[in-house]
Amino acid sequence: MKFSGVALLSLLAVGACGRNTPPGGEASKPLETVDVDAGPEADLTTDFDEFAAPRPTQEMAGVLPSDFPSDVPVFVPSSLVDFGSPGGERFIELDTGTPPDGVRASVSSQLSSTGWSSSDSNGETLVFRKAGRELRVVLQDLSAGTRIRYEY
Repeated sequence: MKFSGVALLSLLAVGACGRNTPPGGEASKPLETVDVDAGPEADLTTDFDEFAAPRPTQEMAGVLPSDFPSDVPVFVPSSLVDFGSPGGERFIELDTGTPPDGVRASVSSQLSSTGWSSSDSNGETLVFRKAGRELRVVLQDLSAGTRIRYEY
């Protein structure tokens, strides 16, 4: 009985695909995990690097939509993570490493100083009014910080 080279290779490939254990019949062992120390690089800093660009500590990463009200201060430091206007409701969402209580106090203070008055609050949602407009600020605890949603 003669087999062609293609037929023989096909049989070998089909036989190899059905194997569930590695050669030798041993079941795969779980991988060992090892904690790695941060090492000396953890102490590196660019504080004395004359070519490193200084990073401001109070900044917002991202670009606000052009229709975002200019009289609404946003919380910093933060990063813009989403924006849109589904169903006509315009919003932006920011993430920050600051806990919700710190964000709540700062946002309330900033908005009050720019003429917004607090009209309602239920813990996670803050409602402000100014000149017939309403602004809702919704805070979501991310456990590693806060997501801030401005609905305008």
